[in-house]
Amino acid sequence: MAFPNIDVPAEDFPDAQLSAAEKIARPITMHCLGVAFRLRIERDLVRGINGRIFLQVVYDDPCTKTDQTQEWHGRKWYLSDHMTADEIVKTAYAAFEATVKHEVMEGFKVDDQILFNPHVHFRSLLAITDQEVGRPVQQ
Repeated sequence: MAFPNIDVPAEDFPDAQLSAAEKIARPITMHCLGVAFRLRIERDLVRGINGRIFLQVVYDDPCTKTDQTQEWHGRKWYLSDHMTADEIVKTAYAAFEATVKHEVMEGFKVDDQILFNPHVHFRSLLAITDQEVGRPVQQ
């Protein structure tokens, strides 16, 4: 499939640039372990109509704590104002990969507790960073 180029200045035609990004992303499909993932492409409303375009992975899956199925959103991946088709496709892959890794981290449990919880604040992780596992030195 030939991908369209994005050569529309963001400040001149913001809706045309968003439409072009959506068209490029349309043929992308994402599935892993029986879960279908979708790609959301929108403008950030913080800056109004000229807000930056982002893509975000969206999917329905059970919560690891409650087991209730709900819609989840990965982080927002902002695209350059000078984006290319290559950037859009590869950023979509990076977003998908990060989302799957997030789920893998949440899915790995010991004694029914998430061992590698991606929601733990980095300062909490820093507080225990010196608690390394060591082996006795062999003489």
